[in-house]
Amino acid sequence: MSTAGLDGRTFAVAPAPVWRLLWLWVPLLGCAALIVAGTLQSDQRTAHELVLTVPFMALLLAVLTGAFFRRRIALQGSTLDLTATFYRRQVPVQAMALARARVLDLAEHDALRPRMMLNGYGVPGFHAGHYRLRDGSRAFCLLTDASRVLYLPLHDGGALLLSPEQPRALLDALQALAVPAATH
Repeated sequence: MSTAGLDGRTFAVAPAPVWRLLWLWVPLLGCAALIVAGTLQSDQRTAHELVLTVPFMALLLAVLTGAFFRRRIALQGSTLDLTATFYRRQVPVQAMALARARVLDLAEHDALRPRMMLNGYGVPGFHAGHYRLRDGSRAFCLLTDASRVLYLPLHDGGALLLSPEQPRALLDALQALAVPAATH
């Protein structure tokens, strides 16, 4: 859903289930438990060593959890402004090949699924940042729902894979911005 603002339009990102954070919490809490147990059972280590380790693990867990909720899709003038966890990408509408853009389900378009994280943040079902796709191309991803993805190819050969709550509304807004540029 888009909302009008003073500096542009914001499009809601499709919600990601909070249970996906278990992919972060369980391993980190398991590591913390192993460190505490190992330190307390060791004759060579003291409990004072945990003064730095436990708060560091708690801070790491808090930062990664907070980043999970940092996602935004906005149109600022003729630029698409994307915020995905620790990553931000600003793409001018003119850089997009909107004639080839489409809304799709990644289950049906396996070649466009993220395959390898290049510089990103991901847990199963959630991808943010820079990825190599199964077809070998690169994409900036903000994926929270693989069943309704807006695929935006770029003129430089890359792509954007986004999960707005209403992908068709975002595509229509981008196409409306591109029309005046095409008539000049």
